[in-house]
Amino acid sequence: MAKTVRNGAPKIERVRKTYAFTKRTAGLIESHKYVANDCEVDFITAAVENYCADIDGEKNMDLLCDRMYKIVSAEVDSQSNRMANMLFKIAVELAIQNHMLAAGYVNLTDSEMRYIRNQALNTVRKSHGFLSFEKALEEERALSEG
Repeated sequence: MAKTVRNGAPKIERVRKTYAFTKRTAGLIESHKYVANDCEVDFITAAVENYCADIDGEKNMDLLCDRMYKIVSAEVDSQSNRMANMLFKIAVELAIQNHMLAAGYVNLTDSEMRYIRNQALNTVRKSHGFLSFEKALEEERALSEG
């Protein structure tokens, strides 16, 4: 829309159109035109511009959703790889400890080994996976004394 200047104030050039509204729509315009300083033309113009923007936004929503999906998927994949890497390192450390302990306890019987495994399982269950060497040492000392 071209702008012209009249009396020093910019004026927006308008195109004259005639529309017929239902009584309900006319009532809505009348009851809401205060938003546009009681000017029906300005209110209808703003309403049409907002509606058109909503329509265009819905068309572009698919593109936006695809982009967001790709970004989130890439981040999840990255975090999954990071977690897998950390779990692998923990498994290696645990294997080292197991081999070190096994070297010192080669003469354990199968029933003693099952007892130790069950004890470890119960400890993990009771502590919800939060283990410490100090706690395990306290438990072993209590068992050896009692």
